Amino acid sequence: MVKTLSALKSMLGGKTTSLSIPIMDGPFKPNNLLESATVVVEREGLEDLAVADDGALLAACGRSVLRFEPSGECIRLAEFDRKVTALAVLSDGAMAVGLGDAVQITDGNGVFRNIEVGNQKLVAVNALQADGHGSVLISDGSLVHAYDAWSHDLLGKGRTGRLFSYERSTSSLTVLASGLEYSFGACADDRGRALVSESWRHRVSAVVGGSVKHLATALPGYPSRISRARGGGFWLCLFACRTQLVEFVLKEDDYREDMLRTIRPEHWIAPALSSGDDFLEPLQGGGVKQMGVLKPWAPPRSYGLVVRMDANFAPRYSFHSRVGGKHHGVVAAVQRGDDLFVLSKGASRVLKLSAGQMGKETAP
Repeated sequence: MVKTLSALKSMLGGKTTSLSIPIMDGPFKPNNLLESATVVVEREGLEDLAVADDGALLAACGRSVLRFEPSGECIRLAEFDRKVTALAVLSDGAMAVGLGDAVQITDGNGVFRNIEVGNQKLVAVNALQADGHGSVLISDGSLVHAYDAWSHDLLGKGRTGRLFSYERSTSSLTVLASGLEYSFGACADDRGRALVSESWRHRVSAVVGGSVKHLATALPGYPSRISRARGGGFWLCLFACRTQLVEFVLKEDDYREDMLRTIRPEHWIAPALSSGDDFLEPLQGGGVKQMGVLKPWAPPRSYGLVVRMDANFAPRYSFHSRVGGKHHGVVAAVQRGDDLFVLSKGASRVLKLSAGQMGKETAP
């Protein structure tokens, strides 16, 4: 009887069995602009980007916060006892860093100090942004899995992500939203709303007054960090694309649990930040190399994608690094003037594009 009902739901388009994936078309039409972008930084351990008040590019890299001068010189601004998992420059020039299970903000003397979390617990801080009103938005991806164990959270069907607001003047931490299916991005809009991306639900939502409004849904990939775009709107990063194979595994609980128990994590059927270097990686038929070439339209185990959204979070155009490329695992994008800096974590590179010029080339 159960199998019969499942088959009927599948034939009738039931949501519980559908493996459909939104197609890449319109504003998401694939191109190679990320793959051909200028490489301005190449370092192992890059995690997040920010722009200082004077226009310098800042990066969280390993246990350090780095500053890159226009001359190309790299200066280490701060070093910590563990990996820096998020970075933000606040409205008064102070800096905030995420350290996985903690957040630190510089005081008046430029010294980083832990914020007070009260009875809350931080586990996987992955994004920080000033809200424009003296508070800091904090995205905490999971209550169960640490920052680097995001694939464990996906395959464990995690829904414990939270969005916080930290009021600096009163040192108070407030939960704006909870039960999120891996929050991995936070930003404030001009309407006073807090925006948050939910990776496993493939959407971006606005939170205000305790209510949640879904702005961008059914995205073709897993959204991560959000940042403001020049002239209004936002940049949204998607760190990997959805595939029917992963969607299928998420619906087959017995298979998924057996895989988690018996296979090494790097060989799980799951999205990745980079791929192509290990012959043991799981494949789909269309992803097998033909005459030594991996076709750009093959099912993507890893992919590079950043999308320009308007003020209402409707997509306008996008930059891609397709299957077979290297600039995958895009987790951060920040704009400085007409330049867009994009962090490809999969390639350990910071890329630079001309946002205005490329927008004209890619607009549908």
